[in-house]
Amino acid sequence: MKSVKVVQKSLVFEGLGIIVSQKPSKYMRINVRPSRGSSQPIIKLTCPPNATDEAIMEFLHTHRAWISRVCDRFMQTRENTWEVLQSHSDEVLLFGQWVSALSLKELRSRLHEYALQRANIFAGSMGVCFSKLAVRTSRTRFGSCTHDRLSLSILLAFVPKEEIDYVIIHELAHIVHKNHSAQFWGLVGVHCPQWKSLRQSLKSRYGLLIALLDKLEQASPTQAPQASPQSRNADIGSQLLFEF
Repeated sequence: MKSVKVVQKSLVFEGLGIIVSQKPSKYMRINVRPSRGSSQPIIKLTCPPNATDEAIMEFLHTHRAWISRVCDRFMQTRENTWEVLQSHSDEVLLFGQWVSALSLKELRSRLHEYALQRANIFAGSMGVCFSKLAVRTSRTRFGSCTHDRLSLSILLAFVPKEEIDYVIIHELAHIVHKNHSAQFWGLVGVHCPQWKSLRQSLKSRYGLLIALLDKLEQASPTQAPQASPQSRNADIGSQLLFEF
């Protein structure tokens, strides 16, 4: 298989560090995601190999208002998240409820037990079969489905159960439809009519979920985090990297 050459470089745009990744693609895209240990988000621009510096700067200037708006939103979210964590310093969210602090191992076990039970129920009603369900320390996807194997992020241990159910149904639907076509969303809607509001709720609380995971990982330094799958670049207008 021929390897794909990717060239990366960095530049500064209006005081913000931008990672430029040049690789085979038709369009320029930007994604913005939180940075661990820094108040500034990571901004990555993906562009075709033949994109000139002038074209890149023009693209950034065209979307400067969006970039500024998203970065401001990240900063505000970080401040709000810090206040929430301070008021629950000895607690952690479990299925949407604050409880006495649990270890990552315990959270992983609780999530796996619940998700496996629900996945079996939904798989039966949807007429599909999955071969395995695993909980991983993924920061960029709430879930994925590869070769009928379901993978869920540990972040889901923090959210209400109805949001976990949505992610499970979403991934089971990928066993039938390997894309996000109208048919795919139609299948999701049959088994989860409130999927749009649940999807938005998941995205809106993402900053808090990441902060909670960081807090637990810092409290468990001997527990090495698992590698998370790389996500595709999001289109302009997307704040997060989730495939939802």
